[in-house]
Amino acid sequence: MRSLKRGFRSFRRHPSSNLVVVLLLFVCLTFSLSMLAVKLAADSQTEMVKERVGNYGEVRSSSGFMMSTFEMEREKSEAERAREARGLSEEEELEERAKTLVPEETVDEFSLDHGIIKYDKVLTSGVSVPGLKNVELASMLSLSREIEEGAAASGITENTFVFEGNTNGASASEFLNGSKKLVAGSFYTYADYLDKNAVVLMEKNLAEENELEVGDTLKATISGEKGKDAEVELEIVGIYETIEAERQAQTGSFATFNPAGNKFFAPLSVVQVLNNTPGYVELGSYYFDNVDSTDELQEAFLNQTDGSEQYEFVTDSGDFEIISDPLQKVGKTSVIGLAGALGACALIILLAMAIIIGGRTRELGVLKAIGATDRQVIAQYAVEVICICLVSIILATGATAIISQSIGDWLLSGSEPSQLQEGEEESGTAAMMARLTERNLYKEGGLFATPQDGEEEAELDVVYQGDMLLYGILILLGISLLGMAIPVAWISRLRPARVLSME
Repeated sequence: MRSLKRGFRSFRRHPSSNLVVVLLLFVCLTFSLSMLAVKLAADSQTEMVKERVGNYGEVRSSSGFMMSTFEMEREKSEAERAREARGLSEEEELEERAKTLVPEETVDEFSLDHGIIKYDKVLTSGVSVPGLKNVELASMLSLSREIEEGAAASGITENTFVFEGNTNGASASEFLNGSKKLVAGSFYTYADYLDKNAVVLMEKNLAEENELEVGDTLKATISGEKGKDAEVELEIVGIYETIEAERQAQTGSFATFNPAGNKFFAPLSVVQVLNNTPGYVELGSYYFDNVDSTDELQEAFLNQTDGSEQYEFVTDSGDFEIISDPLQKVGKTSVIGLAGALGACALIILLAMAIIIGGRTRELGVLKAIGATDRQVIAQYAVEVICICLVSIILATGATAIISQSIGDWLLSGSEPSQLQEGEEESGTAAMMARLTERNLYKEGGLFATPQDGEEEAELDVVYQGDMLLYGILILLGISLLGMAIPVAWISRLRPARVLSME
C-alpha cells in the first residue's frame, strides 16, 4: 500500500515532465479513439445498409433475349407474320404471345429458395378501354401518319391504357415508394388475385375527367379477341393520386415520360386475362435477407433454369456497392490511422519512461538500499504510469466525443467516388440506345415509371457508444503494461552499491 501511495505522490511531485507526456499521449489517444469510433460507425452503418439495399432481385426475360427477339421480328415482313400466325395451334399462339414473358411456375419455384423473405409477381400490359380516351397517347399518335399506322399494327390506339397487375395492390412498387397514394376506396387484395375478381384502381384525374368514382364500372377488351366475349367488366374499387406527375411532366424526356392518368392497377390474374397470357408474368419480384445471399441466389437461379440465356436474375447489389463502398473505404482508412496512432502512443510511453527512469537512478538506488524490494519499486512506478495513462485517456475520451464526427465526415468526403459529367457519360448513338432499352427494376417503379431522384447516399453518424469505454480501458491497460517494460528491466538490473558509488 505504501508503494502505491509513493507512486501517486511521485506523479504529483513531477508535474512538468508528466504534463508533457500526458499531452503527447492525449493527442495520440484522441486520434486513436476517434479512428476507432469511425471504424465502428462505418461497420455498423454498412450492416444497416444491408438491411434495406442490395436485398432485392427479380426474375425476368433477359435484355439480350428480348433484343434478339425484336431483331428477328423486325426482319420479317407482314406477309410472313400472317402466314406464321395462320399455321399456329392455340398453344403455340400462347407461346408466341408470351415469348418475352416468364412462366409463372418458374417464378413460384424460385420463391421457395430459403433466402427469399417475400415475393410478388407482376405483369404490365397495354389494354384497350373503349369508353375512355388516352389524351396524351392520342396526342403522340397524331404527330404523324407513320406513328399512327405503326401503333395500330401493334394494337395501340387512343383507347389504350397501361394495366399493371400484381398479387396485392398495396404492395405495388409505386405505392410502396410513395410516387402514388390511394385517396379513395381500397386496394385490391390477395384474395382478389386468387379469385380473379375483376376490380381496378384508377387515377384521380382520369376518373374526374370521365365522372367516374368508386363503385362504378368500365369495360376493357381482351388482347387479340373480338366480340362481346372479348369484353371484361371492371369495377373501380379505389382511386389513387400520382404524386410525381407534375415533376415527371416537367422533365420533357422520352425515357421518363409517364403522364398521370394512363395507368390502371388490377389483380395479376385479371391482367393475365386481359393480356391473353394465362400462366405468364413479366417478372418475379423478390426480397431476400441481405446482399450476402446474392451469389447463392444467382447460382440457384442458374441451376433452376439450366443456365438458359432467355431469363435473368437481376439485383440491386450495384446500389449497395455505391452506398457501402465509401463506408468500407472509411473503415479501412480508420484502421490504418488507428494502428499508426497506437504505435505513436507506444513509442511515446516507452521513451518517456526511459527518460523518467534514467533521471531517477539515484532515487531508485536509495529505495533499494533502504530495503525496498524490486516488486515494491516496480509497483510505485506502475502507479505513476497508470496515473499518466488514466489522465490521458480521460481527456482523450472527452475530446473524441467532440471531434470524431468531424473526422468521420472528412474521411467520408475523401472516399466518395468521383462521377463523370453528364455530357461525358451520355453521348453517342450507343449510349442513347442503351438508355432507351434500359429497364428499371420493379422496386424503382417499373418499366413505365420514373425512378425517384433522391438516391440514397452514404452517411456516417459517429455516435459515442458504450463500447468505446471498454476499448478505452483496454487501450489504457495495454499502454500501462507497455510503459512498465522500461521500469521492470531497469529496476531488476539496478544495483544500489553501484548507484551510490557513482556520487
